[in-house]
Amino acid sequence: MSDPDRTGGGRHQADASHDAELEPYELRARLWARAHHEAAHAVVGTLLGAQVEEVALWSGPPVVGRVRLTGLDDPAAHDQYGLVRRIVYLLAGPLAEQIAAGGAGMIMNEPASLAATALMAALRDPASVELAPDLAAVSRLILDHFGPDDEAGPAAAVDHMALNVETLLRERWSAVEQMAAGLLRHGRLTDEQLQSLFALAMPAPPDSELFDALPPRSS
Repeated sequence: MSDPDRTGGGRHQADASHDAELEPYELRARLWARAHHEAAHAVVGTLLGAQVEEVALWSGPPVVGRVRLTGLDDPAAHDQYGLVRRIVYLLAGPLAEQIAAGGAGMIMNEPASLAATALMAALRDPASVELAPDLAAVSRLILDHFGPDDEAGPAAAVDHMALNVETLLRERWSAVEQMAAGLLRHGRLTDEQLQSLFALAMPAPPDSELFDALPPRSS
């Protein structure tokens, strides 16, 4: 299984001409952000029980990355649990980019707040916001779950889940950083390289904690 936003698509293609003109500093910044984005997907995917087979980063143009993994979508899993797993996985990349870009000056929970604000704007008026692929996928999943007439449920879910994912990332940030460094150094990580890095990732949180992350639909 590959991430939905790792297979190219219109957004990456549209960025190609712009990336070709990037100054060296901006290119390094994009590579830094994308390396942490992919590393976070891999670490969180592992915590959720998936098997990561490959993590890769390309300087482009455009700057893109990919995580290949299996076992994230378990057909035998409870529907809501499977939904939460997918949302947690998708949120990890964009939030990791914000944490990595902010450095020591990044206020705790600011990445989660930025993501939640963008998601709520898109849920209220999809035409008003152009979300990155991962956040766009989260928006669709939440809208499908709660329906178009429920605003309280999505608002609670977006705030709570973004905060939970940021906390999860910060608790495993050393694993994310080491994997991002490996990607920037080698461009591609597989097999033994991944196993040694995943030793830094602790076991996944209990299912009950993930269930609590998504409020029920309003009656």
